[in-house]
Amino acid sequence: MRLAVFSDIHGNLEALEAFITDAAGRSVDHYICLGDIVGYGANPGDCFDRMDSLPNLRTLLGNHDAAVTWQASPYEMSPIASKAIMWTMEQLSSHHIERLHRFEELIREEDMVFCHANPYHPRGWRYLVNWYHAQRSFLASNGRLIFVGHTHRPGVMIRKKRFQIEMVSPSNVNRLVLDSQYRYIINCGAIGQPRDGNPDGSYIIFDNQSQTVEFIRFVYDIEGAARRIRDAGLPGYLSNRLFKGR
Repeated sequence: MRLAVFSDIHGNLEALEAFITDAAGRSVDHYICLGDIVGYGANPGDCFDRMDSLPNLRTLLGNHDAAVTWQASPYEMSPIASKAIMWTMEQLSSHHIERLHRFEELIREEDMVFCHANPYHPRGWRYLVNWYHAQRSFLASNGRLIFVGHTHRPGVMIRKKRFQIEMVSPSNVNRLVLDSQYRYIINCGAIGQPRDGNPDGSYIIFDNQSQTVEFIRFVYDIEGAARRIRDAGLPGYLSNRLFKGR
C-alpha cells in the first residue's frame, strides 16, 4: 500500500490542484489529510469540493478547521489568523460546516497514529518541535509511526532508545528507510503554506511494503494563489509569505 499523507492546505486551491496532479502520477492507493483545509487562503470551499476527487481519503480536524466551526476560539489565534477565520466563516456552506464537525481528531491504524498537531493532546494544538514534545508523543501512543502536520515544516524525529531522539531534516534525506527497531514521528509539511524557507508544497508517501517514507516537494502557481488572497481583501501578509515559504 502506498499512502499519501498531507496537511495544511489552508484554502490554497492552486497548491491543492498541483498536489493532486503530482500524487496522481505516483501510484498512491490511499490518502490521509491531517487537517486545516481552511484558514489563510482565499478558496476554502473550493478546496473542500476538490478534495472529494481523491480516492480512499480520510480527513482529520486541524486547529483552523476547529476555529471556523467554533470548536475552538478564533480569538485565541493571532490577529491575522483570526481575521482570516472570520472571513472564512462567511465563505463556507452549511454542508462544509457539517462535514467539519464530523472530522476525527486522531486515527489509529495498526502501528500507525495520525493527528494534526500531537497525539498526547490533539486539541491542545501544541507544536511538536523539540525533544520534550516528541517524548510526550511517544509516551502517549503505542504507535511505531506517528504522522503529524501543524508546524508547516517537514521533518522526522527518530526514537532509537528511550531517551535518545534524533532529528532528521528532509533536506538531508528525501527517502527514508524505516528501521523496525525504531519509532518515528513524521511531519509531512504543508500543501498550502510551507514555512521551512522553501515555497514549494510538501507532502509524503509512506510505502508499507518497502517500509519507506518519501518526502516530496512540488511547484504551484504561487502568484495565482497570492492574487486571490489580495482580491479577497485578506491581509497582504498572507499573500507575501507564500513567496518566501515562511
